[in-house]
Amino acid sequence: MPARIDDLLVLNANLNKNDFAKYLRDREAVLPTDFGGLGDGVANDRPAIQSCFDRAAADQKFAVIPPGTWNVGSGVTLGGGARGLIMRGVIRYTGAANAPATVLTLGDGGTTRNGEKLYAGLQVVRQTQSDWASEADIGILVRNIDASVVELRLVSGFTIGMRTLGDGRGVEDSTFHLLRILNNRYGLDIRAETATAWNTSVRYYGGHFALATGINPTIDRYGIRFSRGAGGYNNHNRHVFDGPNFELRQLDPNVAIPFLNETDGTAIIGRALRMEACSPIVARHTGSATDCEYEVAWANTYAVRMDYTSTADRAGNAVINRHRAPASRLLRVLEAVPHLRAAAFRQSGTEIGVEKLATLATSTTAATTLAGLCFNGLDGIAATARGLLLDANRGMAFVVDTSSAKEFALAHWLMGGADGGRLFVRVFDGAANVRENIAGDVLASGTTMQWNAPAKGWNGGAVMADASLNRRQTIRVGAGVAFAQVGIVGFDGQIELEALRLFGLPEAAPAVLYACPSAPIGTRSLALETTWDLPSLTAGATANIDVTVPGARRGDFADASLDTSSIAFVLDCHVWSNNSVRVTARNVSASTVDLASAALSVQVVKRRVP
Repeated sequence: MPARIDDLLVLNANLNKNDFAKYLRDREAVLPTDFGGLGDGVANDRPAIQSCFDRAAADQKFAVIPPGTWNVGSGVTLGGGARGLIMRGVIRYTGAANAPATVLTLGDGGTTRNGEKLYAGLQVVRQTQSDWASEADIGILVRNIDASVVELRLVSGFTIGMRTLGDGRGVEDSTFHLLRILNNRYGLDIRAETATAWNTSVRYYGGHFALATGINPTIDRYGIRFSRGAGGYNNHNRHVFDGPNFELRQLDPNVAIPFLNETDGTAIIGRALRMEACSPIVARHTGSATDCEYEVAWANTYAVRMDYTSTADRAGNAVINRHRAPASRLLRVLEAVPHLRAAAFRQSGTEIGVEKLATLATSTTAATTLAGLCFNGLDGIAATARGLLLDANRGMAFVVDTSSAKEFALAHWLMGGADGGRLFVRVFDGAANVRENIAGDVLASGTTMQWNAPAKGWNGGAVMADASLNRRQTIRVGAGVAFAQVGIVGFDGQIELEALRLFGLPEAAPAVLYACPSAPIGTRSLALETTWDLPSLTAGATANIDVTVPGARRGDFADASLDTSSIAFVLDCHVWSNNSVRVTARNVSASTVDLASAALSVQVVKRRVP
């Protein structure tokens, strides 16, 4: 009589329960257990897995790898006829460290389009860590997929963890969900093999690219590589990576870099990258790749950069560093003195100032106003071949209107990239009176700001140094701060300063104050306007007038102009004492001249430092 299974008759056939279960599975998916596979971590299950894959491809079904460890002594291939692969277990390659293999291949090669595929839960590991000697050693090879979804849970121990390959056709318009990618020289290799192939327009989410200590320590390693075969398609473009993590274990002499681009591809976008135990290089480009952006959310250093090898012939890429002091990377420059030595002038015979900058003194002061705490130049500053050598109690700062804008970033450069100096900020209220030791007035990104009572300002709690991750600083001032000096001081000793730049948020356009009556600092040029009623002068006679020009010093250049149409006079002008300029009018005509009162303009210009 027909077999009875839970009171059901199946095709009027004699079936036991195992046969019935297999029958139902075969309607949707094929398993290696249908072909004698064990998944016990001992048997070589390659024949069973390959038979399962061949049946799934022939019948256009899903292949399913059940839970367990499925050992293979060589690679297996799931053809493009299969709808996809669902893995709940792990495929483990048992070959030796120097025995390369492509362990799991998904999709057909050549010109076949493998579209609308689902590859989920992929887990492929090596029993013995690869020696990375051969790029034929690949954990997972995904070929010619289009409009497909790939979920990679784990690939570990190979030269190349996963490779996506445009063969005679391309990889495009697909989505990858990446989890653990461990102990591979190249975690993900994005490749086009032939001129008629391509690899473009792909989205990637997540990915933990990591290496353990001691894995092939003398060999360079990379998280993601863009590559091509000889003569292969070279414009890999529009690959977008969201939130990948890189822990690549950089130890001398290796380099450990998240991205390696060996193509001319464009629009490679990495967002919210995490870099730990990596080289301070987010991407290395060896070709003409351009318009690539790498946004670093966290790193061991904010000094993350691009690296262009000697074969690279195109720049135009950006590193956007959100770590520690993002304002200096993302935002616009409010003011800059790119070369202090070139902008230096002699305030007096013993004093030096710099255009656009206030010269600071951090010694004890009784002054309480912005004007009293800004100097156009001071002693204790010496010109060197390329910079300015500042004594410990000297500094340079921008003076900025902070009534609306509150957040800034300061970037500086000492001679030879040396560490040294401290951030220094003084703050003032709307009446330009100094605000003294008010909590919340000054915050910084990379240091605790400390109140310096003698100087009536805030200085950084530590020397600015790359090792301390505080060379570049973001500064925020409190609501009651209307003006601020933002700069650098020697504090711990002399510093040789070459460049200083101030950045601000794009939504604000605060004034940077210098060379104006309320802030007569950072300027070589001083001016005065008054009137002069010349007496009646006979031929050859002279008349003098002394005018006060604050900041004028002996040795400054001086000039004067009288608003008159007469050509009977010439004017001589010189600074004869501090703040005092003498103007001499001489009648050069042959007759007596008596002019009406006229406007007199006097200009004093500081000498450049030779």
